[in-house]
Amino acid sequence: QEKLPTFAEVYERFYNYKYVDSGKKYSEASLYSTRAAFKNCSSIHDRTFAELRHDDLQSVLDDCDLKHSSLELILSLLHQMYAFAEIYELADKDYSAHLQIKKEEDDEHGVPFTDEELKTLWDNKDDEVIEMILIMCYSGFRIKAYKTLKVDLKKKYFQGGVKTAAGKDRIVPIHSGIYDLVKRRIKRSGSLLNISTNAFRLSMYDALSRAGVEKHTPHDCRHTFSRLCEKYKVNENDRKRMLGHAFKGD
Repeated sequence: QEKLPTFAEVYERFYNYKYVDSGKKYSEASLYSTRAAFKNCSSIHDRTFAELRHDDLQSVLDDCDLKHSSLELILSLLHQMYAFAEIYELADKDYSAHLQIKKEEDDEHGVPFTDEELKTLWDNKDDEVIEMILIMCYSGFRIKAYKTLKVDLKKKYFQGGVKTAAGKDRIVPIHSGIYDLVKRRIKRSGSLLNISTNAFRLSMYDALSRAGVEKHTPHDCRHTFSRLCEKYKVNENDRKRMLGHAFKGD
């Protein structure tokens, strides 16, 4: 009987399939992220791939004490490997489908874009990724929220939000500066964000480096929104309301 491949062996095949044989060009960041995610699955490297189950994969995520963004990379790798495994019938179903990252988001701190960097972004607003970065800088939601955000182009507001009671289902006006970008994006793809937050993060790093802008995270867009509110003297309570911050004792 043929010996079934281990997790590490399936990864090797997947890696070659995606990065070597596909003929597609991927950034160094993408290659590095995939390799780092694989390294962080070391506890299952030698296990037979076909025998792994949801709980085995979940414990890889639960036992990893790295930052949230590293866990997102592991989750993304597992999803991709199971999609690959489906093509070649290496597993009887997708055991990565219901995995969860149980750790809180930890990128609350961040560095806002400077006015000069924003100007560069506006100069490149026809790039689809930069278009989205601008929308984020002028609306202030967390990256995850954009996947399910309700967009009312008629009444010109966003509604949605994730994470906290104060943040859920809040309404933020669509800034006149980004209205056309939002309209164009919705018309083109039906929603603001239709790829995974992790895939967007990687394409954001690529787009910024092409435009010659320092590396920023999606969460830095939220900080940019907050900075712009302060710069243009938006009432503090309104700023908190739009960012979905709790009022506590206010």
